[in-house]
Amino acid sequence: KTITTPMHKPAFVVGPFLSPFSSPAMDSEHLVAVASGIGVTPAISLIKQYSRTSRRLNLIWICRDAGLVEHFLQNVDFGSDGYTLI
Repeated sequence: KTITTPMHKPAFVVGPFLSPFSSPAMDSEHLVAVASGIGVTPAISLIKQYSRTSRRLNLIWICRDAGLVEHFLQNVDFGSDGYTLI
């Protein structure tokens, strides 16, 4: 399906924070985590934590190693209401 009308969604970026687990940003209802390479490990922990709540966490992961991506897709439960784009 082609989008015929330009879509714009406002986003507010706050930070940087010393620890993703103790910052005021963690009180938000919708979160975006950005990771690269093996730095995805703390983000996976957040996904598991928020999968049991009504809160939403979107992960943007940049990774050069396709094997690492396959490993996480096969071994981590990202929940049934999420989706994966590669």
